[in-house]
Amino acid sequence: MSLQRKQIILNEIAFWKQNKLLPEHYCDFLTALYAQGEDGESEVKEKSTKAVLAKEKGKRRLAYSTLAIITFILIVSLTLFTTLVFIPIILAGIVIVSFLYIGFKLAKNKSIMTPILMVCSALLLLGASFKVWDVYFVEYPSVLIGLIIGNCLIWLFSGLLLKLVYFSISGVIGIAFILFYMFRYYF
Repeated sequence: MSLQRKQIILNEIAFWKQNKLLPEHYCDFLTALYAQGEDGESEVKEKSTKAVLAKEKGKRRLAYSTLAIITFILIVSLTLFTTLVFIPIILAGIVIVSFLYIGFKLAKNKSIMTPILMVCSALLLLGASFKVWDVYFVEYPSVLIGLIIGNCLIWLFSGLLLKLVYFSISGVIGIAFILFYMFRYYF
């Protein structure tokens, strides 16, 4: 049997052992059988661990890139589309709900994707709020102030409920800036 083929089989056996697809003693037996008495188990573990980590890192990069691209495209579409204004708003709403659903599912596993999904959802909600104001209420700046305060309150309360400090800080700073603006220009 070629060395490359033997290495592939040993990597698979190590993967099975790591993910408990076969009992550990079966995996040890198969490793000893294919390694032909050599101490290849530690090498196989190292190589299989590196391979699994590289694969997971590649999946994470792809997921982050996809999230960034989707968020960027939707924010740009919210800004540029002027004729069919309801389509980007509806798409942004669907993506916001999807991101939040996936984020709450991943929160159980304490995944790093959860805060990224939450931030993307918050940015899309803010962009959709601006678009709604721009299309329907552009003559009323008080509606814009209300929408921004609403977004900041959502950030503040979600930060407090989910124990996300950056959301709480963003909400407080946003509300402080809006109040400063209102007192400066209206009073």
